[in-house]
Amino acid sequence: MFYPFLVADPRSGLQYRLSDTGLTELSLAPKVPEWAPGRAIADAPDPVWQESLANAPVETISAVTAALEGLVLATPDLRVPAAGMVADSRAGRHLDALIGLWGRMGDALPDGLAPVRHVLDLPHGRFLDPVPVVQGSLDPHAPAAMAALFARLEREFGAVAPPARARAAEKGTRLHALQGGVAAAEVDAAVQDHSVALYGLRDLAACADFAAARARALIEGGVPAREIAVLTGSDPRQLARAFAGQGVPLSGLSASLPERDIIGETALHLALAKRPPTPAMVLASLALSPLMPWSAQTGRDLAESLMGGDFRGEVLSPTPAHKELWTDIRAAAGSLAQLRFLIDRICDRITQGAEVRARLPFPPGEGSPDWEAILRGIQIAPQSTLDPERNLEGVSLWSAQESPWRPCRHLIVTDFTDGLYPTRPRANPMFLDSEIARIREATDLHLRGRAEGLAQALSLFDQQLQSASGSVTFLIPWRDLSGARLQPSAGLSLVARAIAGVEDATHLIQDLSRTLPGDWPVAYHRLTALPDPHDLPEALDFPGRDLLALRRKDDGTTKPQSPSRLETLLVSPLAWLLAEVEAEDMSWSAEELDVMTKGSIAHDVFEHVFLKDQPIPERAALTDAVAAAYDRALTRHAGFLRSASWDLERQGLEREILQAALRWRDHLLALGAKIIGNEIWLSGEAHGINLHGKADAILELPDGVLLIVDHKKSGTSARRKRMDAGWDLQAALYRDMIARPIRREGDGMDPLIGREVGIAYHLMNDGGLLTSGLALAEGSQARDMGDAVNAAAVGRLAGRISELGAGRVVLNTTADEGFFKKEAGFTPYALTDGSALVTAFIRQVEEDQP
Repeated sequence: MFYPFLVADPRSGLQYRLSDTGLTELSLAPKVPEWAPGRAIADAPDPVWQESLANAPVETISAVTAALEGLVLATPDLRVPAAGMVADSRAGRHLDALIGLWGRMGDALPDGLAPVRHVLDLPHGRFLDPVPVVQGSLDPHAPAAMAALFARLEREFGAVAPPARARAAEKGTRLHALQGGVAAAEVDAAVQDHSVALYGLRDLAACADFAAARARALIEGGVPAREIAVLTGSDPRQLARAFAGQGVPLSGLSASLPERDIIGETALHLALAKRPPTPAMVLASLALSPLMPWSAQTGRDLAESLMGGDFRGEVLSPTPAHKELWTDIRAAAGSLAQLRFLIDRICDRITQGAEVRARLPFPPGEGSPDWEAILRGIQIAPQSTLDPERNLEGVSLWSAQESPWRPCRHLIVTDFTDGLYPTRPRANPMFLDSEIARIREATDLHLRGRAEGLAQALSLFDQQLQSASGSVTFLIPWRDLSGARLQPSAGLSLVARAIAGVEDATHLIQDLSRTLPGDWPVAYHRLTALPDPHDLPEALDFPGRDLLALRRKDDGTTKPQSPSRLETLLVSPLAWLLAEVEAEDMSWSAEELDVMTKGSIAHDVFEHVFLKDQPIPERAALTDAVAAAYDRALTRHAGFLRSASWDLERQGLEREILQAALRWRDHLLALGAKIIGNEIWLSGEAHGINLHGKADAILELPDGVLLIVDHKKSGTSARRKRMDAGWDLQAALYRDMIARPIRREGDGMDPLIGREVGIAYHLMNDGGLLTSGLALAEGSQARDMGDAVNAAAVGRLAGRISELGAGRVVLNTTADEGFFKKEAGFTPYALTDGSALVTAFIRQVEEDQP
């Protein structure tokens, strides 16, 4: 809890800010029940929010909890107020609902407020030590509960005089001008001086490094560490790292890093794992949980396999007990009895299982689980930290949400970004501003709305600037730690009012991310000049190595290449090499309905509705068959689409696949084709290497010609451009495998050998059928693209294979992407969406260089 005033030590005279621990110890406050409004909201939903709770439980609990905590802080005695104080109206009903919710929670209070209520009720003379307040230090926007605490301490212990306060900065400086109020009607403007500086850096980590280096430079220049302050609105761990690296002590860090509620998180993930469909990231999170009995490395290996689509947990096979546990974790629960049985079995075999089980509110009885009610009842505590540890000699650490706890000479704002300085005000989740005013008139409860929030945010920003006497340095990170773009704070325009001649406030920012280190304003941060980077070679050479033989089978023979791998080789030999040595990107992301997922589902449906050696189904039968096959395909490839939040996308994709199937049926009838192969594995030799791949469909036409079909979940236009340019590759490789097969027992290729073969692409999105090597009847809906659809691609591929055989990997150039898009007619995804390593090794060439 933040205490918006200062108190004084009666012995040393030191003025400081109270903490929860300090107030509890001084007043001998007892422990109180846990504050868990989410459980009370879910157990007995009030009509005011009952419907919202059913539709958006997490968001509703968050909003109601925030409104309840605002009501608690608005009461001067921290006691439940009487209901019915506001005339019957929307505001009255909402207020009475919050009062009723608070009443059902008994003596529980938000974290930090229980000792405050204890002190408010405590008779005089019961404190262990006097706690005089500092006169005038109470924030004018402090909530009623804090104002009552200040008054209570002042009545018993009195007040001490504050240090002399005026505008701390030297008169005439830009900081002095700002200290008159950033939102004042008039701000004196003049030329920018040393007292205000603004720097842009790459991200929050770079800002922390700069702040630490700036503090170190000031200290080396003779400024005591206690006269420097850093201000942050984010996690201070980056600052702790950077300041430790510079050997500069920080005063105000917590004694421990924030700790997650691992037990609560594991309980939530277990419940989600029992509710089908289970997101892959839920299972991956459980695999990584420190409560699991396997090692951390095994958990990482298991999580990686899960995100790669393998849910079997084979990495756990050496320990049968672990494999059995994983089987139970993966198993879905269709009834309450099954749910309790599985959870009990799991909790018996994990660390702190009893505590995890206690967090899971499973009702007694039989029937299907009410998943929404179960998930609403799982409480996850916010990250917990100990009170900050403050000392006299370290650099002061201030929070963006709190007023400064001591003055400074030099202030460094480490994250001057949108939403902070001033803090963006939030509307009250339960009341309009007009309703807040009506409640104040009727009850004297000072709830906070957007107007109060803005006034407090501006006042807080003023207090932070007014606490510096020498300079303020604003650091603006351009990106957060995940790489997302950040915008400068809205306070930038307020700061710019004090500087003359500024048309665009962003021009005040000196972008250090584009400045040589030798020109940085922090001398300590100047780095030794790096040597000029060498030009990238034309190729990476591995003399004496046949790179096509890197992947081998258990018997030592070389694994065959697939058409998709050769497609990558065609575009980028380096991307191909990284895939061969399994050095591809392994980043995680939540399930999404991307092109790959749509294609996998569509191919699965076609495989199971257009069957080998079976008549082409009638339209009505095909419609029913698509529905059934689509349902099974979702189970195999995208179980997350079954959840209600994906209803629109799930239904839309089913319609797309049905229309594609009906159009494909028309093509089959028009060709008079018979399906003789469906998702069939082919093996053969082409271009001097062994190939292995699965053909989507093989058709037999009335004249005996075979047609190899590649279904693509895309449109006709892009594929036609590629075939016209002669840069198609994949389908022709299947024809090569049939022409020069590598046979094995039971391979199903007997009906294919020695036949005339054509190729075709069926474009599912619009029903196009593009063929090559096939004489089409007049009036056919298919389009013949001629016999040269792969001429250029085969020529390039032959060169690539020859280079790899000699151990040579030719690097891409900056001209390649444009060439493939403009000349070859396709997007080179190995370059545009591939590994960062591939991008890093793209050679710079002149634009007109081939």
